[in-house]
Amino acid sequence: MPSRTYPYKEDQSAGPIPAIVHFQPKDDNQGQARPIVVIFHAGGYVLGSTDIIPQYEIDTLTRLGFIVVNCEYRLCPQVSIFDGPIRDAKDCFQWMKTALPGLLEKDEGIKADPLKTAAIGQSAGANLALLLGAEPEPPTAILDMYGVKYMDEPYLWEPAPMFAGLPEIPQSFTDKIFEGPQALTAGPMFANGKPVLDDPRVAWFLMQQKHGQSKDVFVPDGNMDRIDAVKHFHKGFPPTYFIQGTADKFTLTRLAEKAHNELKALGVETELAMPEGIDHAFDLQGDKMEELIDQHAVPGFRFLAKHVGLLAE
Repeated sequence: MPSRTYPYKEDQSAGPIPAIVHFQPKDDNQGQARPIVVIFHAGGYVLGSTDIIPQYEIDTLTRLGFIVVNCEYRLCPQVSIFDGPIRDAKDCFQWMKTALPGLLEKDEGIKADPLKTAAIGQSAGANLALLLGAEPEPPTAILDMYGVKYMDEPYLWEPAPMFAGLPEIPQSFTDKIFEGPQALTAGPMFANGKPVLDDPRVAWFLMQQKHGQSKDVFVPDGNMDRIDAVKHFHKGFPPTYFIQGTADKFTLTRLAEKAHNELKALGVETELAMPEGIDHAFDLQGDKMEELIDQHAVPGFRFLAKHVGLLAE
């Protein structure tokens, strides 16, 4: 499948921050402008990269008729959540509406419709997608996949029992995460089923999980409201689809229900899918990944496609 990589902004430390743009080849018989969807990857704002978005999902979205923007963003803790991931997500969204259509038409002869947009996020990336709903010109629709929400919930900052058995790692090693240029990408947290403890970034993140994440690092100004999408729900919020598996150990089912109900009470169109027995990051791993994507993610993709006019109501 064709793709183009464009820098959507420049950072003094990180350098050019890229967005990888995927699209179906130009079809001379179909010259209509295509809707654009941006995707924000998972990783707790510390790990991950565009590489973890399954190609199968990208292919599915482009077959539906979307231009797909897979967006890198600056990773914590070298930068705060607000000044890094959130600021970059908003900048990428603005760039894809203002600059990308001209670039694609010049480079590929493909028309993009900046008035028909959507946003998808996985886990921490879902909060980035939801935050776009508070922009003056928000996405047409949003898909939250097992997203982090309600950032003042104690469980997000308390020691995580599932990591209690990890060995202690010296701070002199984990603090290497602060060395070097600002990070845009990171390797996986696990390899062959075991945590990658010889990577300072992974080790730092896991020690944060074991002992409790530091608000002073992630939110140094203490302003939780501006990093929490649910604080910005309003009557004009875009139609939103939530996917939250009942077996998820990282994000809580009750919070997906709470967000869904809050939007519903505001009169916002919203759907909540709660697949039984499905865990966090179900679409990113395992032998049945594509089957699970078809069963649980694709209905969310079709929700977006309906709202941008790619599918009939």
